[in-house]
Amino acid sequence: MSLKLPKAAMLGLVLIALPLLALSLTAGAVQAGCPCEDGGGTPPAPPPKTRTIRVDVSPGGGGDVEVERQLPFSYPFTRTVMQDENVYLEALPADGYYFVGWGGDLGGNESPVYLRMTVDKTITAHFFPEEIISEDNKLHLVFPVGTVVRDGEGNPLAGLEIAINEAPLPPPPEADIVGLPYELGPHGVTFDQLVSLSFSYDPSQIPPQLAEEELVMGYYDDETDQWLVLPSTVDMANDTITATIDHLSIFAVIAPNPPLLPAAFTISALNVSPLETDIGETVTVSVLVTNTGELEGSYSLDLFINGALVETREITLAGGSQTAVFSMPSDKAGSYSVELNGLEGSFTVLEAPLLPLALPGAVIWAILGLAIAALVVSAIIAPIVSVR
Repeated sequence: MSLKLPKAAMLGLVLIALPLLALSLTAGAVQAGCPCEDGGGTPPAPPPKTRTIRVDVSPGGGGDVEVERQLPFSYPFTRTVMQDENVYLEALPADGYYFVGWGGDLGGNESPVYLRMTVDKTITAHFFPEEIISEDNKLHLVFPVGTVVRDGEGNPLAGLEIAINEAPLPPPPEADIVGLPYELGPHGVTFDQLVSLSFSYDPSQIPPQLAEEELVMGYYDDETDQWLVLPSTVDMANDTITATIDHLSIFAVIAPNPPLLPAAFTISALNVSPLETDIGETVTVSVLVTNTGELEGSYSLDLFINGALVETREITLAGGSQTAVFSMPSDKAGSYSVELNGLEGSFTVLEAPLLPLALPGAVIWAILGLAIAALVVSAIIAPIVSVR
């Protein structure tokens, strides 16, 4: 027995089957001709490439770096950007600091700057303090804004070391150190500009013979093992001394010993003795010669008697005083004037007495003997004459 459907029903079934057949054929063709999971005809695009930029600052607190005009919350800061993207960087110094330059994968000191991100990069912004002060507040270093400070290998520095020098050093020749020497390091540091160095000093430590304005600043030269003097400016109102430096070393305030005073002579205390004398006696003329300087020197003395030069003598002294004595015989009676390098005096030589007051002892005894003999003879003869 066969089942016959009406024509209308048959048409309905055909209409339902045709879309299903078409969908089946399409799905098979797609699966046979494209391996794509999404069933599309175009393969997906590869994911975009990214790069990483790492930003840091040195020293910490010396400043900030704006990355794409935004400030990081902390450092080091990492940001992911697109391949070949130009990243905006700007160094912003903190108060009391200035920007020195970039380090790492970026050089130079231009700011702001755009950095093309072709690979991952690490960047450091270097800042430097405008002023460095020692712990005891006696030493100040002032850096002109923009000064590049580098170590011996050419790397930028974020700071310096200041310490009191404890190692014994030979003293400066003919000078004293006021206060303590300070060592600035590390050695080998260079500046591309002169840096101002100031010392505070205690006026009570200045040698009494030295004027305060004569203080100088010096540094110890390791190559020659000696102290060298720097052109210095003394501020007596604030008890400071300032100089400019281009390197680091051991520095100190130096008090030069005053130069020795040159020889300078004076004479005084002219003395003529005796003021009166007899012919044949000796007259002495003395004078005190003083060298008020500290260096040895010579001084010439010219003795004039009655205007005539009778003797010249040279005195050599290395400071202090010395008495110079001249002696001369008085062989002629009269009054005499004495002049010795501007000092004046006089003496008198008396006429010789009729009987010399000073006779040899034998002559005196002979005279006394004759006088006694005469008296004895007179005593004997007088009675005889009277008797007759």
